[in-house]
Amino acid sequence: MGITFPFRCFANPAVRSGLLLVWGLVLAGALVSAQMPPGRTTPAVTGTPEVGKQVLLLLQPGYGRPGVDAYVASFVATWRQLGMPVEKVYVEYLDLARNPDPAYRKLSRELLLHKYADRALDLVVTFQQTPLNFLLEELPTLSPTAPVIASNASISAEQAARSGRRFLRQDVSFDYAGTLDIALKLFPDTRKVLVLGGTGVPDLAARRELEALAPRWQGRLQFDYTNELSYEQILLRLAQLPPGTIVLRTTFNRDAAGKTFSSADVGVAFSRVTSVPTFYLFDTRFGVESSAGGMMYAIGTEGERAARLGHDLVQGRLVLQQAVTPLPSRSVPMFDWAQLQRWGADTSALPPDSVIIHRPPSLYEEHRTLVLGTGAALLVLSGMVVTLTLQNRRRRRAEQQALDSEASVKMLVENAPEAIVVYDLDSGLCVEANRNAEVLFACPRAEILRSDLLRFFAPDAVQPDGMSVRRFLDTTLATLPRGQHVVQECRVRPVAGGADVLCEMNLLQMPSDRLRRLRVSFVDITERRENEARIHRLAFYDPMTDLPNRRLLMDRLAMALHTAQRSGACTAVLFLDLDHFKNVNDASGHAVGDALLMQVAQRLSSLLREQDTVARIGGDEFVILLPHVGEESHPASLVALGVAEKIRKALQQPVALGRQVYASGCSIGVTLLTPQSRSVDDLLREADTAMYRAKAAGRNAIAFYEPAMHAEVQERLALELDLKHAIGAGQLALHLQTQVDATGRPCGGELLLRWLHPARGYVSPAQFIPLAESTGLILELGHWVLAQGCQMLVTLAQAGHAMPLSINISPRQLREPDFVAQVRRALADTGAPADRLIFEVTEGHLVEDVDKILARMRELAALGIRFSIDDFGTGYSSLAYLNRMPLYELKIDRSFVQGLPDDLHARGIVETVLSIARNFSLHVVAEGVETQAQADYLLKSGCPSLQGYLYARPVPLPDWLAQQG
Repeated sequence: MGITFPFRCFANPAVRSGLLLVWGLVLAGALVSAQMPPGRTTPAVTGTPEVGKQVLLLLQPGYGRPGVDAYVASFVATWRQLGMPVEKVYVEYLDLARNPDPAYRKLSRELLLHKYADRALDLVVTFQQTPLNFLLEELPTLSPTAPVIASNASISAEQAARSGRRFLRQDVSFDYAGTLDIALKLFPDTRKVLVLGGTGVPDLAARRELEALAPRWQGRLQFDYTNELSYEQILLRLAQLPPGTIVLRTTFNRDAAGKTFSSADVGVAFSRVTSVPTFYLFDTRFGVESSAGGMMYAIGTEGERAARLGHDLVQGRLVLQQAVTPLPSRSVPMFDWAQLQRWGADTSALPPDSVIIHRPPSLYEEHRTLVLGTGAALLVLSGMVVTLTLQNRRRRRAEQQALDSEASVKMLVENAPEAIVVYDLDSGLCVEANRNAEVLFACPRAEILRSDLLRFFAPDAVQPDGMSVRRFLDTTLATLPRGQHVVQECRVRPVAGGADVLCEMNLLQMPSDRLRRLRVSFVDITERRENEARIHRLAFYDPMTDLPNRRLLMDRLAMALHTAQRSGACTAVLFLDLDHFKNVNDASGHAVGDALLMQVAQRLSSLLREQDTVARIGGDEFVILLPHVGEESHPASLVALGVAEKIRKALQQPVALGRQVYASGCSIGVTLLTPQSRSVDDLLREADTAMYRAKAAGRNAIAFYEPAMHAEVQERLALELDLKHAIGAGQLALHLQTQVDATGRPCGGELLLRWLHPARGYVSPAQFIPLAESTGLILELGHWVLAQGCQMLVTLAQAGHAMPLSINISPRQLREPDFVAQVRRALADTGAPADRLIFEVTEGHLVEDVDKILARMRELAALGIRFSIDDFGTGYSSLAYLNRMPLYELKIDRSFVQGLPDDLHARGIVETVLSIARNFSLHVVAEGVETQAQADYLLKSGCPSLQGYLYARPVPLPDWLAQQG
């Protein structure tokens, strides 16, 4: 290959040889200098990339703004340059700013936890506040020992300590002082600074910082601020600025009138009207707006810095010693040469390490060889060679960086979770596609690149507003600005067949002057929609019966109330509670109880109209809403009662569950929702009150709400509150009623609970004992009675009256798992003898939970406790149960004793009880003996013990001891 010389003097072979030698030396020096740049040594990456170092970048989408993309691209490029595997860098975008729905937030958390459950991350990097908050609040268990680099976000040491993680915080700071110092050197005639900011938090923070710095230039600069101005007033102020003024712009995204703006849009508008130099410190808009530059916050530099710090962290060369290690951002001096020339800046005052854009080459330097003498020809030519060599090196480096950047972008696109295609508007074909597009469309990439985008949509697919996909795309392409994007749901039909896939489609008009292309990404949101539907179902429906739950019922009740107040029609509300459902649960188990509830739900649903609502609000309680049952209250009441009766009869029918048949009656309370009804809470309270009246009437009944019921409920609630207070206020006492033998001497006694209320006086046990049973207070009462009874046994023995005492025990106490332990503790604490303690149990309650109660009774009998059946003959106990129970005594109910000796029926029952006792070797006590004739008959019939007013009234223990002398 020959060399052509442009000057005749070089045609001489000797000259040519000498020149080639010089050029060779110069080239050799240039190549050496190219390999070893002065002032900077970068160690070469040796060895193979690190294996297993996994990094998660947690971000929020940039929504078309370049900041996030610049950060990611510089991080990935630097990570690769450091010899680290980029396939181990995972990038996750959290679209929480535009999707604040808690359900979406929950699904995002579950997805990330599932996705990274088996990946031990070595480093987590967050950019901006939202991803950092999501990491702290939603992902505490995601690789909790991995260090975190938090860029462009705030976190306190307390927050970090609570999370248990270690954070390296890349703070965002702006060098306003440095920028103004340089500006004064560039424009020494400057006397005034207009700080261009709005009412956003960053703008107000910048103003406070500048106000604190202002004394530094006192007498030299006057500061003016635009925070109190509207957007239009700011434009007018910019157009009227006098010479000697510079503009220092902060973020500005909201003006004093409360209007919000895109920082990019207002930046262009401000640039058009200003007539003085402007300084703006975000590098993302540098070179786009008419900014002279300044000490820039460079997002790309911060991404590179995060990668290098992360590399040191995962290699163990950097160890975080505290919860939060702050690291201020580095400001980079960057300037636009064209803007500096436009405003007549003194460019000799630029910092030596400045980054300068738009600087044209000097004409003098470019043509310097033309004015030099012939004697300097070799030096000039050698300088040209060196210059060309360096330019070639820079070109190769720029090309390589461009290739690296392009490869990074392609890698990110290829590994993105979305299906992505690039659609060429002129050819009507897809020109790029990633592997997720192949999976979504069920079509090879080569075939995708030969296809129209519309091929992959369902033919009948329409948008929510009814517009076809084709028309939607045409309209979008005609109106969508370059660099902007739009999001829309669509249905994709796989080419290979199968069900349509519901997707979220994101269309971005790519910012290119030559090519008209559309970047289209698809995200399968089928699972998201299914999860949303599932969450809605869980929120508003009972998971067992699939009936509406309380929340949905309250919504429908509110709607019905609104309708009634507007139209005047009546709506009925039925409150239904299953009778004896607890017995089914206790006897047969919760599985059978659940099956019974589902059968009841099916029956109720089959009995009602389509517009009616039946809801399960908890346990065995159901509420039925019957809208529009009449225009007048009386006919509406009849309709409601008719429906209630139909339901009551239907639920009376036996239900076959497995090999057993259950009859589930119900109690129903009915009320009307009328135009005069006040609230849905009042309606439910009225129906609930009526239901309890139905239960009090014997169950399996219907009761219609009456206003007087409310007073009864209020009285019952007041009594319940008083009883809770009475237990700890010393208002309760145990009174002793003597039991005597045939000679009239005391042979035992029963302790009877009495309540002396300070305002009500003595409250009848028949009034407060059932209340305690229904509310559960009986457990606390029973525990108190047990402890007091044991202490009274000891007191009697110390006074010389070692006789047995009976106390009443609720079946609910016998069902308590720790009741035996309570008895042991009471006996141990007081020293009471167990063989003198008799537990009385009501006969009618013994048939409930027989096996469980028998087991508990045997445990207590093993301690020496004896058992007595109270009110024997009034219940329905079986003789087989009597034979299985560890009984000591039967008590003849006072209702039979009162008929003696004349009532033949009473005499027959008493003699039968005495006969049973003799055959089972049981002791007998007759209660309620009030006349001598009753006592004589009982003693003649062989009853060994008597109890009643004939012998003694119940009295406090001190009074009883005093009576005994």
